[in-house]
Amino acid sequence: MLNFPGHRGGPKGNKPSDTFKTVSINRVAESISERFQVQCDAKHVENHLRTVKNQWQIICTIRGESGFGWDDNMKMITCDRATYDATVMAYKKYEPFLNKSIDHYDKIALVVGKDMATGSFARTFADIDLADGNQDLVPIDYDNEETKEIRHHIFTKK
Repeated sequence: MLNFPGHRGGPKGNKPSDTFKTVSINRVAESISERFQVQCDAKHVENHLRTVKNQWQIICTIRGESGFGWDDNMKMITCDRATYDATVMAYKKYEPFLNKSIDHYDKIALVVGKDMATGSFARTFADIDLADGNQDLVPIDYDNEETKEIRHHIFTKK
């Protein structure tokens, strides 16, 4: 599902949030049917997409936990032997994703990721180009006395 011409996700607007439009699912099913000369319907695509989403959720959960690193070149969650042993003992479903390159990681991130850039595509606030002229604007001091008084007046007004 991640590797064929029929899959056209984000650029055409077919992934508005974390779901795909029915037309996109149908287009993927048609492409699979044509390319591999098999019968594939939308339910097959939805089931595989659900599997990929579950795998992505596991990957994100592991990456968010303490004791794990990330090798962006290898697309691999890294950890030491003790962490690996303890984690696999507690969560057997994590094992396929630890200290092993994650096949199609970038494609999975594109298809089911939450539109959060990772690796070489990630940017911090400091990386943003302010050439649009906004760099001279003065930030609003949200916690000064005048704004506190205005907020109090607005929220206590009946």
